[in-house]
Amino acid sequence: MNEEIGQKVFQQAIDIFVTPEIERRKKMNKLSSNFKLEQIQIIFSSKSGRSYVRLNKEVKAIIKCKANKPIKKGDAVYENDVDRIESIELTKGDSNYGHITLLYFKGNWIVSFNFIYNKEEIKKHVEASKEFYESAKENLKKGRLRPLFENAFASAELLTKSILLSLPNKKLLGGKNHREKKDFLKNWANLGNVKIEYSTTLSRLYSLRSSARYLSSDDYKKEDPIKIINNLKKMIDFGEKSIQFS
Repeated sequence: MNEEIGQKVFQQAIDIFVTPEIERRKKMNKLSSNFKLEQIQIIFSSKSGRSYVRLNKEVKAIIKCKANKPIKKGDAVYENDVDRIESIELTKGDSNYGHITLLYFKGNWIVSFNFIYNKEEIKKHVEASKEFYESAKENLKKGRLRPLFENAFASAELLTKSILLSLPNKKLLGGKNHREKKDFLKNWANLGNVKIEYSTTLSRLYSLRSSARYLSSDDYKKEDPIKIINNLKKMIDFGEKSIQFS
């Protein structure tokens, strides 16, 4: 992580979340007189819109580190046993939250953060989109263009929903119809958050539904199905990267 960014995240976390929480606990006599801050975790929930602060032993995390001695599974690991911390992830029970986790380690604060929400739900949507994608490929092999485009649309829309799920604003998830998802992805792409071709692929598949599924015209026969399949694969690769915990 860029050191300057890490320092900004650290200072903002302390000023906005940690200091007020420590003061609150002191007023309620919930901190001991010898309290020493060594571990911090701020958990962000998209469903409730609230944040939760954990201090010291309250922190829950999976830490990948470089040990300086053999360690057996189940052994306690202490600071002196570790040369460096490589990554910090949330536990499975917290995997749908965003977080900032700060650990005091060998005289310095280690900063880790990830603001992707609803990772488990995102994973479900990405996996479902892959099933429709595989069906689309199978239909391509057998020359069944109508179900190919219908399955491709389902895959692209599920991937769009996975992007929606990653955001903290739960109001965005309220949209139920196809047009709203299409318009969201177009705006998201125009802001530079995803490639434009993701948006154009979904929009094209959306427009082809009346032709391929509802028999309004033969326009679907003029489309390049291989290009559609290739773009879907790129979208799936993007979706899979978003569910890698970090």
